[in-house]
Amino acid sequence: MKRWVLIMILFLGHSTLINAQTTEAVLKKADKLMLMNPKQAYQIAEKYYKDNSLNHKDKLHCLFILTNTSNLLQNRLEVIKYGNETLKMADNGDDVITKIKILGILGNTYQFLKLNEKTRIYLDQAELLLASPKIKDSLSLVRGNIFYLKAMNYFYSLDSDIALSYFNKAINEYIDSKNPLAEINIKIAYLNKASCLIQQKRLNEALENLKLASINPKESSQPYPPQFAELQEAFITLGNAKILAAEGKYDLSNELLFKILNSRKNQSARDDIENDIYDLLSKNYLQLKDIEKHDYYEMLFRKQVAQSNIETAKSVNQLISQEKVENDVEKDSINQKYLLLIALSSIFFGVIISILLFKTVKMQKKKLLLKKQVSENI
Repeated sequence: MKRWVLIMILFLGHSTLINAQTTEAVLKKADKLMLMNPKQAYQIAEKYYKDNSLNHKDKLHCLFILTNTSNLLQNRLEVIKYGNETLKMADNGDDVITKIKILGILGNTYQFLKLNEKTRIYLDQAELLLASPKIKDSLSLVRGNIFYLKAMNYFYSLDSDIALSYFNKAINEYIDSKNPLAEINIKIAYLNKASCLIQQKRLNEALENLKLASINPKESSQPYPPQFAELQEAFITLGNAKILAAEGKYDLSNELLFKILNSRKNQSARDDIENDIYDLLSKNYLQLKDIEKHDYYEMLFRKQVAQSNIETAKSVNQLISQEKVENDVEKDSINQKYLLLIALSSIFFGVIISILLFKTVKMQKKKLLLKKQVSENI
């Protein structure tokens, strides 16, 4: 029930937090479109980024949009490509807030690719930067997002105690935040905190957090993203099904699971829902001693996981190839700079040697002339 994909909406609002003074209407339009129409926002930023006359802030803004929309569109390799470019540019401008956000997005992306160590490296860097004096107390959303991602990383590493401490930190930051996005993020945090509590068999607390995760559009200060409410409710139902299974109420648990599957018949498949449903159905039917159905849903679960692993491996291999190309380009660039430095050094020292030779020859001539004059005087 780990709802990772929803973290994609956590890092919006670049212009309001970082680059609020921009006068470029096209970037403002892209900012507004990121959540509701990320594809169009990506196209705007991509076209605008090609303009070589952009100043540092505008280039950074474009890169942030490209990274974030690639994240929303689940284009993992582009997230990493544009994210690393953004980090380099943010380093040059000492833009701490952008660096924290991008480190969070990159950490989330590496978690999708199941590269846990790399995830931890990026998120640890982000958390370290949170102590910067440039991070104002008013930026609770940014802190909450990083704490949430750290919680999910520990949850995936099966360290539920540390995960819970970070979930609580994230929730407290979202409660303090005045940013409307915090209203969405806190729901996701409650949902995954409930998953963590189910893992620890703390079922009553898990149930309370599932209630807190529930969506009420009337309470929101802005419209929810497309399909967000439906997905959130599906995950909440899945959480309730897990609680029922943990209580030994396998038939009731299955009813909820089939309810989710029926509601999603006309929607695209999602590993983070279907895999958990098939896995739980398989386990429930085993407890009910219905071996035929157990085998059937276990087969579906294994098939889904195998396909997911193939896709993840493909993405990781593409990432390795992409990083190799980038490293080769960087190496070639360093070699070219080195050769240029050698050439310039050779020219410089060649000039120096020529001057010294010229001076030496001139001095020799003067000495010869002086000797000649002395000889004549004798």
